[in-house]
Amino acid sequence: MARFYSIRFRLTAMFLAIILAVMLIISLFLYSILERYHMNNLLEHLQRTGFLASDFLVGHLRGQIDTVRLSSLAENISRQAGARVVFIDDQGTVVGDSVRVGGLLNQALDQEDVKTALDGTVSSSITYSERIGHEIKQMAIPVLEESGEVIGVIFLSTSLADVYQTLADIRIFLFLSTLLAMAVVGGGSIALARRFTGPLEELTDAAKKMSEGKLDQHIEFTSGDEIGRLADQFNIMARRLNYYTNNLKKFAADVAHEVRTPLTTMSLLTKSLKEHDMEPRQQKEFIEDLDNELERLVQLVNDLLELSKLEKNQVVYEEVTMNFLLRDMIRGNRYRFKQAGLDLIALIPDQPLKVSAVPMQLRQVVSNLLDNALNYTPAGGSVTVSLFREGDEVITMVEDTGSGIPKEDQSFIFDRFYRVDQARTREGGGTGLGLAIVSEIIAKHNGRVWVESEEGRGSSFYFALPAVKN
Repeated sequence: MARFYSIRFRLTAMFLAIILAVMLIISLFLYSILERYHMNNLLEHLQRTGFLASDFLVGHLRGQIDTVRLSSLAENISRQAGARVVFIDDQGTVVGDSVRVGGLLNQALDQEDVKTALDGTVSSSITYSERIGHEIKQMAIPVLEESGEVIGVIFLSTSLADVYQTLADIRIFLFLSTLLAMAVVGGGSIALARRFTGPLEELTDAAKKMSEGKLDQHIEFTSGDEIGRLADQFNIMARRLNYYTNNLKKFAADVAHEVRTPLTTMSLLTKSLKEHDMEPRQQKEFIEDLDNELERLVQLVNDLLELSKLEKNQVVYEEVTMNFLLRDMIRGNRYRFKQAGLDLIALIPDQPLKVSAVPMQLRQVVSNLLDNALNYTPAGGSVTVSLFREGDEVITMVEDTGSGIPKEDQSFIFDRFYRVDQARTREGGGTGLGLAIVSEIIAKHNGRVWVESEEGRGSSFYFALPAVKN
């Protein structure tokens, strides 16, 4: 039952209904034209024959009428015209008939057409003939003297069997043409409907599989029409959904892993404090370790919340002068870097360089990059913050003299929870989300972020934002 409601069935039915309606209209129109043509052609033929015969009949109807001679003349005209010919005098009596045996000679012909012709008007009609068992076309034409006086009538009649047979053949031809057109259009519409609905059925099946959790779906359809573009968009959507779903699974697994580590440590520390008697100094160490793990867990949650806020994209941009922002950030972090034995160098130009951004989010970017440089640069090194403009972009660079990043890791460092040195960063309290937050924020600002690094020689992190046009 469902197939009767399918697009394929409805398209086929619609095409068949349209072609049937068109063929019926065309057939009725053609049949009507051809019927009028044959009838008019027959009428003109009878009329032309009658007028020609009236010229010969005028002299024979004056004075004494010779019925034998008139019957012979009627017979000759009948053979040429292919119609029965009857000559009638002004009294309505048949004086000549092309039918010799069983004819109407010397009989009064009581016909409305004859009466009308005796009044001087050509008349014609269609009637049924008992003699031949078929309908006939008959015409009565007055025979006029030069003065206009009616002295007789020429009555002609011919069978319509040939005309009706021709029209019947035309009806059969039009009927067969309609059937052929419906067959051709039906076959074509089925093929066309299959072409249209085939990809839709594939899309439906693929969507059903995706709803069942099978996200690796792909539709093979290369047409450039609307359905082809729909299939392309479906493939793009499926790839993105698969990508985001896999990333979500990986993210969930990473979050579980990251949370499990401090929770496990905190559980062990808590049990040790409960189950063992410790000296005050040892208890203090355990409590400090417990506090550090708790702080790291809080930092992880805060970073996750920050990422969630970024994905909502509910921000208001304003004009930010990067020179002021960077100088303020460097001033606020200088003491921290000094305590770590690092020089914090600023290369900020005097010319104002402005961008459209959310100030707090840009501060988060710079802070994360500075934290990253601080964690990976050993004492005695330096961190340089530079600001410059290239084309339509304002570029900020944070360069350190730390350990550098292996080339094979550089394309992954902006992924969530990715760490180059797993042990070191956990010990340092990092969550593995700092650079991911940087990447998210810069992407929201229509900017770009990248890194240039060489192992043993430090790293340079860049982020570029569209400059505000003055």
